[in-house]
Amino acid sequence: MLENPNSRSKYHLGRLSWRLLLVLLGYVLTGYLALAHPYVKPNVSLIWLPSGIALAALVRWGPKMAPAIYLAALLVNLSSGLTIFAAASIAIGNTLAPYFCYLFLKNKRFSSEFARRQDVIWFCLAAVMGMSISASGGALVLWLMGLIAHPDLVWLSWWAGDTVGVLLAGPLLLSVSYSSIRKLAARRAEMLTFILIFVVVHWLIFFSAQNTMHLSFVAMAVMIWAALRFAITWASFTVLTSIYIAGWASYQGQGPFSSADMQANLFLLWLYASTMTVSSLLIAALQAERLAATSELQDSFERINKVASRLPGLILQYRVHADQSSSIPYASSAITAMLEFTQEELKDSTKALFARINPEDREKGEQTLALATQELSIWQSEFRYQRRDSSVRWLYIDGLPEQEAKGSILWHCFLTDITERKQAEQDLRIAATTFESQEGIFVADGNWKVLRVNQAFSRITGFAADELLAIPVQRLHTTHQDQSFFDAIDASLRSQQFWQGELWSKRKNGETYPQMITLTAITDSKGEVSNYIGSFTDISLHKGYEEEIRNLAFYDPLTQLPNRRLLMDRLQHLISVSQRNVSHSALLFLDLDNFKTLNDTRGHDAGDLLLIEAASRLQSCVRDSDTVARLGGDEFVVVLEELSEIRDEAIAQADKVGEKIREMLSQSYQIMDFEHHGSASIGICLFQGADNTVKDLFKRADTAMYEAKTSGRNAVRFFDPAMQAVLVVRMMLESNLRIALALNQFQLYYQVQVNADGQLIGAEALLRWIHPDRGFISPAEFIPLAEETGLIVPIGLWVMDTACAQLKLWEAQADTRHLSLAVNVSAKQFKQADFVDTISHIVHKHQIDASRLKIELTESTILDNVDATTEKMHQLKKLGIAFSMDDFGTGYSSLAYLQRLPLNQLKIDQSFVRDINLDENDATIVRAIIALGINLGLNVIAEGVETAAQRSFLIENHCYSFQGYLFSKPIPAEAFQALIAMHKTLPIVSASQDLVT
Repeated sequence: MLENPNSRSKYHLGRLSWRLLLVLLGYVLTGYLALAHPYVKPNVSLIWLPSGIALAALVRWGPKMAPAIYLAALLVNLSSGLTIFAAASIAIGNTLAPYFCYLFLKNKRFSSEFARRQDVIWFCLAAVMGMSISASGGALVLWLMGLIAHPDLVWLSWWAGDTVGVLLAGPLLLSVSYSSIRKLAARRAEMLTFILIFVVVHWLIFFSAQNTMHLSFVAMAVMIWAALRFAITWASFTVLTSIYIAGWASYQGQGPFSSADMQANLFLLWLYASTMTVSSLLIAALQAERLAATSELQDSFERINKVASRLPGLILQYRVHADQSSSIPYASSAITAMLEFTQEELKDSTKALFARINPEDREKGEQTLALATQELSIWQSEFRYQRRDSSVRWLYIDGLPEQEAKGSILWHCFLTDITERKQAEQDLRIAATTFESQEGIFVADGNWKVLRVNQAFSRITGFAADELLAIPVQRLHTTHQDQSFFDAIDASLRSQQFWQGELWSKRKNGETYPQMITLTAITDSKGEVSNYIGSFTDISLHKGYEEEIRNLAFYDPLTQLPNRRLLMDRLQHLISVSQRNVSHSALLFLDLDNFKTLNDTRGHDAGDLLLIEAASRLQSCVRDSDTVARLGGDEFVVVLEELSEIRDEAIAQADKVGEKIREMLSQSYQIMDFEHHGSASIGICLFQGADNTVKDLFKRADTAMYEAKTSGRNAVRFFDPAMQAVLVVRMMLESNLRIALALNQFQLYYQVQVNADGQLIGAEALLRWIHPDRGFISPAEFIPLAEETGLIVPIGLWVMDTACAQLKLWEAQADTRHLSLAVNVSAKQFKQADFVDTISHIVHKHQIDASRLKIELTESTILDNVDATTEKMHQLKKLGIAFSMDDFGTGYSSLAYLQRLPLNQLKIDQSFVRDINLDENDATIVRAIIALGINLGLNVIAEGVETAAQRSFLIENHCYSFQGYLFSKPIPAEAFQALIAMHKTLPIVSASQDLVT
């Protein structure tokens, strides 16, 4: 919040006005009181307090107080009967005198707290010099006006009165504050005692009739008490009160200062007042200095103790006496934690301490101490110290000697625990020995830059240590491993701080070699990697022997393909695994056509080149998980794993690979200086389970291969003729399916959906294929093939587009605009990345009411990837599209997922509806599905309703939507339109009637 400048200036002006008024009133009031009983006529008083008030105001509040001082002095002088000129002239002196004192004190950096002796001295000196100005001016004016006859006596009286007034009033007004008053109030009892003694003493000195001796020195004792116990404020007030009591008593003719000689009395009073004032100020200043020094000493001691307590060690003084006994006169607070003794326990003797030092180390320490004592040099020693729990700590002492009287020596020592350092030194010695082992070792920083290597590293790699410093370790690796390999290493180091394995590296001469390496990540206190350490050995010889043995045993030396032995092992393993795997596998037996002719005409070298190229082409035709092997000569075998679980699909997959191989091997070969055209005959044997032997599989595949050769070579044949027939039919169906999509041979049929009152509420769109030659082809025959080949995606788009066009036509008619249309969407179509965008485009293209469109999804489609499915469904729900779960109850629905999905409807599968009146299990399942849908707030519809009894059962169990032959078979759009027209003319049957519209 910003401060208002006007308000601030008003505040300062108000405070200044208040201060000016306060100074004016204080000056005038004390001036009137002083002139009421002047010692020298017309206006010379014994003590002139206004001068002290003026100086205190200038010191505390600055030169702005000068106008108030001058005006007050003018008023006081006028009240004494002086002319305006005389009063104004004297007022100038009364103002200049304190102003001079103010400037003098400011130049001397005076402190108004009188906490230093020099402050008292400067203040007294300022009063003596400054008040001479007012005395000189006043005496001169009075003498010139003829009001006095002896100006020298008036000057002295004026000067003495002003000086004493400054000494009495100034310190009191300068030191008084709220905190000083609060401190006095805190010592209430002592204050009351002091006041009582003060009153009694001053009554005895100045007013008692029985007082026959001068007791002024007792007043000095009281003043000293005030200065020592109550500081400057109360001391000044005490002196001021004492002086005024003395002055009043003298004025009344009582006390030690009352005599016939008035002049002598005056000077005695001034002397008494000055002595008391200056003495009290000096005593108070000395007391303040003492307290400040004591506080500073205490603070210093506390700071030293705090520093000592934070040091990682123990500060102590160890005194060796002339009789060789020893003690510890001082120790920091760490002594208890480090030595398990207190300083009090060791201040007289250290025998208990030395008893816990290892005897061998104690003897060595005494020898070094004796030598250091003789030379008065630094004493340094380390020793083992046994703690109460029997553990041993290494301690190190460092001491400086100080020669003392009576032959003793005081050692100023610092003791530290070096156990960890000793352990680290031992670890370093072990590490240094280990570092120079027979394994190559390197140390790198957090960025993999080399910091240090051992001799074995240089011997293995050929790099000297200085050639590798600050070079990234990665430069020593080859391209045998890809980036993903090194990313896996980094991931292991981040998670486990460790990795071990084989790496390919290179020597200084560029030669590559394999190494078995262990990498370790070193982390700092923040958990960040600060260093990497690697140790490795050269496994070139081992690797070479390993590879050579493996190649000779399992690989064909010409093509580097697996040989018969490795093939047999893999086939045997595959057959054993088939016991737990229901997928099919296939064995392809290949023979290169006319290979013997090439060998005979072009030589074995040409034949070898052909075999090598054929092997390469075979490997390019299969997956990494499949096996390509050479049995010998021109015979090759390909093993295909993880084919489909469905036999027909597995046959198609094997045939596809076989045709790909046949086409690849039929392409021309560039062998030496000529072009060779070859081909291959391929026999395929499909197998599943563990009922086959390797021998049987080879026999069947070989038989199929000879069948391929018999048919004219360059062909693919299956061992089972029935398989070939199925394959041909499947190929023809796939070809016709593509033609049907291109020629628009598909149609949409519509099956009505009705409610319990017999009213039409919608329909389901069903795909039908009318082949020009074969006629009606069942969806059960072509839909699975469309799914397998991927044709289901474009077919599904055609269905959705046609269904939306039909909805648009229904919206134009009053009888049909309320109907909804359900469209089945396959899992493969729904999983397309652009499925949502595609449906949105179709909906906007036909400008339909999207709330009338309902997409039916199977449980497997929805639950395959719940998160992705839910996201797509929510996006389509924003358009208004509804969702129905088709065939509900036939899969493995999860209720946890079901409540998350934005479904509108559950469709009871017809397999449960068919026997609900005959099979209690089916009836129970249907009741459960209906109850589940109701509880989840979903509409439930039953498909496959064919009898009135089924309909009645469903209505009784609160299912009010139906679809099935009881109402209508799937019919074309024209027939569906006619059905609607006929339905309009029929009466609506209530839910309680056992009739159908």
